[in-house]
Amino acid sequence: MSPGLRADLVMKALDATSYAVMITDAQATILAVNPAFSRVTGWSTEEVIGRTPRILSSGRQDADFYEEMWHALHETGHWHGELWNRRKSGDIYPEHLVIDAVRDSGGEIEFFVAVFSDIAERKERERRLSYLAYHDEITDLPNRALFMDRLSHGLALARRRGTPLAVVLLDLDGFKDVNDTFGHEAGDLLLRSVAQRMKSGLRDSDTLARLGGDEFAILLPAVGSARDARKVVMRVQAALRRPFYLAGDEVCIGGSAGGALYPANGADAEELLRCADLAMYEVKRRGKGDMLLYGDIAPRRAAQRARAG
Repeated sequence: MSPGLRADLVMKALDATSYAVMITDAQATILAVNPAFSRVTGWSTEEVIGRTPRILSSGRQDADFYEEMWHALHETGHWHGELWNRRKSGDIYPEHLVIDAVRDSGGEIEFFVAVFSDIAERKERERRLSYLAYHDEITDLPNRALFMDRLSHGLALARRRGTPLAVVLLDLDGFKDVNDTFGHEAGDLLLRSVAQRMKSGLRDSDTLARLGGDEFAILLPAVGSARDARKVVMRVQAALRRPFYLAGDEVCIGGSAGGALYPANGADAEELLRCADLAMYEVKRRGKGDMLLYGDIAPRRAAQRARAG
Protein backbone atom coordinates (compact mmCIF):
# COMPACT_ATOMS: atom_id res chain seq x y z
CA MET A 1 0.00 0.00 0.00
CA SER A 2 1.40 3.37 -1.00
CA PRO A 3 1.96 6.06 1.66
CA GLY A 4 -0.61 8.28 -0.04
CA LEU A 5 -3.30 5.59 0.04
CA ARG A 6 -2.45 4.77 3.65
CA ALA A 7 -2.84 8.43 4.64
CA ASP A 8 -6.15 8.62 2.78
CA LEU A 9 -7.48 5.60 4.66
CA VAL A 10 -6.40 7.06 7.99
CA MET A 11 -8.23 10.33 7.26
CA LYS A 12 -11.38 8.48 6.21
CA ALA A 13 -11.25 6.46 9.43
CA LEU A 14 -10.83 9.61 11.53
CA ASP A 15 -13.73 11.29 9.74
CA ALA A 16 -15.99 8.26 10.26
CA THR A 17 -15.33 7.61 13.97
CA SER A 18 -17.83 8.89 16.50
CA TYR A 19 -15.04 9.65 18.98
CA ALA A 20 -13.46 13.08 18.93
CA VAL A 21 -9.81 13.03 17.87
CA MET A 22 -7.19 15.74 18.28
CA ILE A 23 -3.55 15.46 17.12
CA THR A 24 -0.90 17.84 18.44
CA ASP A 25 2.84 18.16 18.06
CA ALA A 26 5.25 17.59 20.94
CA GLN A 27 4.66 21.16 22.16
CA ALA A 28 0.86 20.59 22.26
CA THR A 29 0.07 22.74 19.22
CA ILE A 30 -3.04 21.37 17.51
CA LEU A 31 -2.26 19.95 14.06
CA ALA A 32 -5.51 18.18 13.15
CA VAL A 33 -8.98 17.36 14.48
CA ASN A 34 -11.83 15.26 13.09
CA PRO A 35 -15.52 16.14 12.56
CA ALA A 36 -16.53 14.50 15.86
CA PHE A 37 -14.21 16.95 17.64
CA SER A 38 -16.23 19.84 16.21
CA ARG A 39 -19.54 18.19 17.10
CA VAL A 40 -18.48 17.72 20.71
CA THR A 41 -16.64 21.00 21.33
CA GLY A 42 -18.33 23.40 18.92
CA TRP A 43 -14.94 24.51 17.55
CA SER A 44 -14.31 24.15 13.81
CA THR A 45 -11.08 22.79 12.37
CA GLU A 46 -10.03 26.23 11.12
CA GLU A 47 -10.56 27.77 14.57
CA VAL A 48 -8.32 25.35 16.47
CA ILE A 49 -5.42 24.55 14.13
CA GLY A 50 -2.29 26.21 15.49
CA ARG A 51 -3.77 26.71 18.95
CA THR A 52 -3.35 24.57 22.07
CA PRO A 53 -5.88 22.43 23.98
CA ARG A 54 -6.06 25.21 26.58
CA ILE A 55 -9.01 26.60 24.58
CA LEU A 56 -11.00 23.66 25.98
CA SER A 57 -9.98 24.18 29.59
CA SER A 58 -12.89 24.47 32.02
CA GLY A 59 -10.84 25.69 34.96
CA ARG A 60 -12.12 22.84 37.13
CA GLN A 61 -8.80 20.97 37.11
CA ASP A 62 -5.90 22.60 38.90
CA ALA A 63 -2.27 22.88 37.81
CA ASP A 64 -1.32 19.71 39.71
CA PHE A 65 -3.79 17.69 37.65
CA TYR A 66 -2.19 18.74 34.36
CA GLU A 67 1.33 18.37 35.75
CA GLU A 68 0.61 14.73 36.63
CA MET A 69 -0.95 14.17 33.20
CA TRP A 70 2.08 15.48 31.31
CA HIS A 71 4.44 13.61 33.61
CA ALA A 72 2.63 10.33 32.81
CA LEU A 73 2.67 11.08 29.09
CA HIS A 74 6.40 11.71 28.99
CA GLU A 75 7.25 8.80 31.27
CA THR A 76 4.88 6.12 29.91
CA GLY A 77 3.54 7.61 26.70
CA HIS A 78 -0.05 7.12 27.84
CA TRP A 79 -2.73 8.79 30.02
CA HIS A 80 -6.45 8.22 30.43
CA GLY A 81 -9.09 9.54 32.75
CA GLU A 82 -12.11 11.79 33.19
CA LEU A 83 -12.09 15.57 33.31
CA TRP A 84 -14.27 18.60 32.65
CA ASN A 85 -13.80 20.67 29.49
CA ARG A 86 -15.55 23.69 28.02
CA ARG A 87 -17.33 23.93 24.67
CA LYS A 88 -17.04 26.99 22.45
CA SER A 89 -20.48 28.02 23.75
CA GLY A 90 -19.10 28.14 27.27
CA ASP A 91 -20.94 25.05 28.45
CA ILE A 92 -18.88 22.78 30.68
CA TYR A 93 -19.18 19.04 30.12
CA PRO A 94 -17.54 15.84 31.44
CA GLU A 95 -15.45 13.78 29.06
CA HIS A 96 -13.46 10.58 29.02
CA LEU A 97 -10.03 11.25 27.52
CA VAL A 98 -7.26 8.95 26.27
CA ILE A 99 -3.92 10.42 25.17
CA ASP A 100 -1.08 8.48 23.56
CA ALA A 101 2.37 9.73 22.62
CA VAL A 102 3.75 8.84 19.17
CA ARG A 103 7.55 8.61 19.09
CA ASP A 104 9.94 8.84 16.15
CA SER A 105 12.62 6.29 15.30
CA GLY A 106 14.94 7.87 17.84
CA GLY A 107 12.44 7.52 20.68
CA GLU A 108 11.58 11.20 20.89
CA ILE A 109 7.94 12.25 21.17
CA GLU A 110 6.76 13.53 17.81
CA PHE A 111 2.97 13.72 18.25
CA PHE A 112 0.21 13.32 20.81
CA VAL A 113 -3.07 11.71 19.79
CA ALA A 114 -6.03 12.49 22.05
CA VAL A 115 -9.32 10.60 21.74
CA PHE A 116 -12.27 11.67 23.84
CA SER A 117 -16.04 11.42 24.21
CA ASP A 118 -18.76 13.44 25.90
CA ILE A 119 -20.01 11.42 28.89
CA ALA A 120 -22.62 13.91 30.16
CA GLU A 121 -25.53 11.55 29.46
CA ARG A 122 -23.78 8.66 31.17
CA LYS A 123 -23.02 10.83 34.20
CA GLU A 124 -26.64 11.93 34.38
CA ARG A 125 -27.83 8.31 34.25
CA GLU A 126 -25.42 7.40 37.03
CA ARG A 127 -26.55 10.38 39.11
CA ARG A 128 -30.20 9.45 38.61
CA LEU A 129 -29.63 5.81 39.56
CA SER A 130 -27.73 6.90 42.65
CA TYR A 131 -30.54 9.30 43.55
CA LEU A 132 -33.23 6.66 43.11
CA ALA A 133 -31.33 4.29 45.38
CA TYR A 134 -32.17 6.62 48.27
CA HIS A 135 -35.29 8.49 47.11
CA ASP A 136 -38.87 7.63 46.26
CA GLU A 137 -39.49 7.96 42.53
CA ILE A 138 -43.05 9.31 42.87
CA THR A 139 -42.63 11.93 45.61
CA ASP A 140 -38.85 12.58 45.49
CA LEU A 141 -38.84 12.10 49.27
CA PRO A 142 -36.18 10.01 51.01
CA ASN A 143 -37.03 6.31 50.87
CA ARG A 144 -36.74 3.73 53.65
CA ALA A 145 -32.98 3.24 53.13
CA LEU A 146 -32.19 6.95 53.45
CA PHE A 147 -34.62 7.37 56.35
CA MET A 148 -32.93 4.56 58.29
CA ASP A 149 -29.54 6.09 57.58
CA ARG A 150 -30.66 9.50 58.88
CA LEU A 151 -32.32 7.89 61.88
CA SER A 152 -29.05 6.09 62.69
CA HIS A 153 -27.09 9.36 62.46
CA GLY A 154 -29.78 11.18 64.43
CA LEU A 155 -29.63 8.65 67.24
CA ALA A 156 -25.83 8.83 67.42
CA LEU A 157 -26.05 12.62 67.71
CA ALA A 158 -28.85 12.43 70.29
CA ARG A 159 -26.76 10.07 72.44
CA ARG A 160 -23.74 12.37 72.35
CA ARG A 161 -25.76 15.49 73.12
CA GLY A 162 -28.24 13.90 75.50
CA THR A 163 -31.18 15.32 73.52
CA PRO A 164 -34.52 13.64 72.74
CA LEU A 165 -35.59 12.52 69.29
CA ALA A 166 -38.96 11.49 67.88
CA VAL A 167 -39.90 8.96 65.20
CA VAL A 168 -43.39 9.15 63.72
CA LEU A 169 -45.18 6.77 61.34
CA LEU A 170 -48.17 8.13 59.43
CA ASP A 171 -50.60 6.26 57.21
CA LEU A 172 -52.97 8.15 54.92
CA ASP A 173 -56.67 7.63 55.63
CA GLY A 174 -58.84 7.27 52.54
CA PHE A 175 -56.02 6.95 50.01
CA LYS A 176 -57.15 3.51 48.80
CA ASP A 177 -60.57 4.94 47.91
CA VAL A 178 -58.89 7.64 45.79
CA ASN A 179 -56.80 5.03 43.97
CA ASP A 180 -59.85 2.83 43.35
CA THR A 181 -62.04 5.74 42.20
CA PHE A 182 -59.65 7.87 40.15
CA GLY A 183 -56.90 5.40 39.20
CA HIS A 184 -53.24 4.99 40.05
CA GLU A 185 -52.10 8.01 38.03
CA ALA A 186 -54.34 10.25 40.13
CA GLY A 187 -53.11 8.42 43.22
CA ASP A 188 -49.51 9.24 42.32
CA LEU A 189 -50.44 12.89 41.80
CA LEU A 190 -52.12 12.92 45.21
CA LEU A 191 -49.02 11.40 46.83
CA ARG A 192 -46.87 14.19 45.38
CA SER A 193 -49.29 16.82 46.72
CA VAL A 194 -49.38 15.09 50.10
CA ALA A 195 -45.58 15.12 50.27
CA GLN A 196 -45.48 18.88 49.62
CA ARG A 197 -48.16 19.58 52.24
CA MET A 198 -46.44 17.48 54.86
CA LYS A 199 -43.01 19.04 54.20
CA SER A 200 -44.47 22.53 54.62
CA GLY A 201 -45.32 21.71 58.23
CA LEU A 202 -41.83 20.48 59.14
CA ARG A 203 -38.54 22.14 59.98
CA ASP A 204 -35.55 22.05 57.63
CA SER A 205 -33.80 19.73 60.08
CA ASP A 206 -36.67 17.19 60.04
CA THR A 207 -36.83 14.28 57.60
CA LEU A 208 -39.99 13.19 55.82
CA ALA A 209 -39.79 9.86 54.00
CA ARG A 210 -42.16 7.65 52.04
CA LEU A 211 -41.72 4.06 53.13
CA GLY A 212 -44.05 2.65 50.50
CA GLY A 213 -47.73 2.70 49.55
CA ASP A 214 -49.45 5.35 51.67
CA GLU A 215 -47.04 5.01 54.61
CA PHE A 216 -44.78 7.90 55.58
CA ALA A 217 -42.18 8.36 58.29
CA ILE A 218 -41.05 11.52 60.04
CA LEU A 219 -37.82 12.00 61.95
CA LEU A 220 -37.82 14.89 64.43
CA PRO A 221 -34.30 15.41 65.81
CA ALA A 222 -33.86 17.50 68.98
CA VAL A 223 -37.64 17.66 69.30
CA GLY A 224 -37.60 18.99 72.86
CA SER A 225 -40.55 17.16 74.42
CA ALA A 226 -43.50 14.88 73.75
CA ARG A 227 -45.72 17.96 73.59
CA ASP A 228 -43.51 19.51 70.90
CA ALA A 229 -43.67 16.30 68.86
CA ARG A 230 -47.47 16.23 69.09
CA LYS A 231 -47.70 19.86 67.95
CA VAL A 232 -45.58 19.16 64.85
CA VAL A 233 -47.54 16.06 63.85
CA MET A 234 -50.92 17.67 64.50
CA ARG A 235 -49.88 20.56 62.25
CA VAL A 236 -49.06 18.06 59.51
CA GLN A 237 -52.37 16.27 60.02
CA ALA A 238 -54.30 19.54 59.85
CA ALA A 239 -52.66 20.28 56.49
CA LEU A 240 -53.73 16.84 55.19
CA ARG A 241 -57.36 17.43 56.19
CA ARG A 242 -57.65 20.39 53.82
CA PRO A 243 -59.21 19.30 50.50
CA PHE A 244 -57.00 18.24 47.59
CA TYR A 245 -58.08 18.74 44.00
CA LEU A 246 -57.52 16.17 41.26
CA ALA A 247 -58.57 17.34 37.78
CA GLY A 248 -61.19 19.58 39.37
CA ASP A 249 -62.53 16.94 41.76
CA GLU A 250 -62.32 17.61 45.48
CA VAL A 251 -60.66 14.82 47.43
CA CYS A 252 -60.59 14.61 51.21
CA ILE A 253 -58.19 12.38 53.11
CA GLY A 254 -56.44 12.41 56.47
CA GLY A 255 -53.65 10.76 58.38
CA SER A 256 -53.29 8.40 61.35
CA ALA A 257 -50.01 8.81 63.18
CA GLY A 258 -48.10 7.06 65.91
CA GLY A 259 -44.83 8.19 67.42
CA ALA A 260 -42.07 7.13 69.78
CA LEU A 261 -39.47 9.14 71.68
CA TYR A 262 -35.80 8.47 72.28
CA PRO A 263 -34.72 7.60 74.94
CA ALA A 264 -38.09 7.20 76.72
CA ASN A 265 -39.53 4.57 74.39
CA GLY A 266 -36.46 2.92 72.93
CA ALA A 267 -32.68 3.07 72.57
CA ASP A 268 -32.32 1.99 68.96
CA ALA A 269 -33.99 2.45 65.59
CA GLU A 270 -35.80 -0.90 65.55
CA GLU A 271 -37.35 -0.40 68.99
CA LEU A 272 -38.46 3.15 68.21
CA LEU A 273 -40.08 2.09 64.94
CA ARG A 274 -41.81 -0.82 66.65
CA CYS A 275 -43.23 1.47 69.33
CA ALA A 276 -44.31 4.07 66.76
CA ASP A 277 -46.04 1.34 64.75
CA LEU A 278 -47.90 0.10 67.85
CA ALA A 279 -49.04 3.65 68.59
CA MET A 280 -50.27 4.10 65.01
CA TYR A 281 -52.11 0.77 65.15
CA GLU A 282 -53.87 1.97 68.30
CA VAL A 283 -54.96 5.16 66.53
CA LYS A 284 -56.49 3.09 63.73
CA ARG A 285 -58.17 0.79 66.22
CA ARG A 286 -59.81 3.80 67.86
CA GLY A 287 -61.12 5.17 64.57
CA LYS A 288 -58.24 6.84 62.64
CA GLY A 289 -57.37 10.49 62.09
CA ASP A 290 -55.64 11.01 65.44
CA MET A 291 -52.09 11.02 66.75
CA LEU A 292 -50.70 9.05 69.67
CA LEU A 293 -47.25 8.66 71.12
CA TYR A 294 -46.22 5.29 72.47
CA GLY A 295 -46.12 6.85 75.94
CA ASP A 296 -49.85 7.51 75.64
CA ILE A 297 -50.66 3.80 75.32
CA ALA A 298 -47.80 2.15 77.20
CA PRO A 299 -49.39 2.42 80.71
CA ARG A 300 -52.66 0.89 79.44
CA ARG A 301 -50.78 -1.90 77.65
CA ALA A 302 -48.76 -2.58 80.80
CA ALA A 303 -51.99 -2.80 82.83
CA GLN A 304 -53.49 -5.20 80.29
CA ARG A 305 -50.42 -7.42 80.51
CA ALA A 306 -50.62 -7.37 84.33
CA ARG A 307 -54.30 -8.40 84.27
CA ALA A 308 -53.55 -11.14 81.74
CA GLY A 309 -50.79 -12.44 83.99
